[in-house]
Amino acid sequence: MQTSDSPRKPEHSPAADVERKSVPTSFHFAWEGIQFCFDTQRHMRVHFTLAVLVLLAAWTVGVEGSEFMHLMAAIAIVLIAEMLNTALEACVDLIVQGYDPRAKVVKDVAAGAVLFAAIYAISVAIIVFSTAPRVEAVFLSAPERPPVEPLHTLQLVVTGVTLLCIFITWLKRATGYGTLWRGGVVSGHSALGFFGAVVIMLLTHDIAVMLVAISLAVLMMQSRLQARIHTMPQVLLGALAGALMGLLLFIWYFN
Repeated sequence: MQTSDSPRKPEHSPAADVERKSVPTSFHFAWEGIQFCFDTQRHMRVHFTLAVLVLLAAWTVGVEGSEFMHLMAAIAIVLIAEMLNTALEACVDLIVQGYDPRAKVVKDVAAGAVLFAAIYAISVAIIVFSTAPRVEAVFLSAPERPPVEPLHTLQLVVTGVTLLCIFITWLKRATGYGTLWRGGVVSGHSALGFFGAVVIMLLTHDIAVMLVAISLAVLMMQSRLQARIHTMPQVLLGALAGALMGLLLFIWYFN
C-alpha cells in the first residue's frame, strides 16, 4: 500500500505514445493513407494513371527543365486535392449519421476544389505541350514534310487503335465501371474518333478534309451524349486521350 509520501507513477498518456513514434512508423501510416485512397477511390486511380501517361508523353515530345517541373507540380496539386477530398469525406461520414445538408456542402466544396485543381493541371499541360520542341517541329515542318508511305500510316493506325483499346479496357476494369464498348469513365468511341481525326489532320494539308475529320469525331462524341451512355467529362476525357495518342504516335513514327 502506497503512503502519501510514496512517489506516484506517471499516468499513461496516449499523446506520449504518439510523440515516441519513430520516423519509419510515421511513413508507414502515411503510406497506409495513400494505399487507402488508391484502394477505395476510383478517381484517385484515374488521376494517377493519367498523370503517368502525361509524364511519359512529356518525355516523348521533349519537355524538360522548368516546364517539366511545372507539369509535375500541377499533377501533385491534383493528387493532393483528391486525397484531402477523401479525408474530408471520411471525417464527415464519421461524424454525421444519415443525410445532412451541411455535410453535403462540405463534400461538394471539397469536390469543387478537386475540379479546380484538375482544370489548372489541364491548362498547364496545354501550355507546356504546345511549346514542346517536337510538337512545334511537327506543325512548323508540315508544309515541307514529304508524303507519308501508306504502310507507315497503316502501322500508325493499327498501333494507335490497339493501344487505345488496351488502355481504355484496363482503365474501365481498374475503376470497375463500364465495358469496352459501353459506359465507363472514358468514352472509347470518342477516343477512337479523335485519334482518327488528329492523324488525318496531321497527314493532310487539305482544310476541307481536316474539317470533315474533326466534324465526324464531334458527331461521334455527340452521339454518346445523346444516347446518355456517357457524360460530358467522360467524352471529353476520351477525346483528349485519343488526340494525345494520335499526336504522340505521329511524332514517334515520323519525327
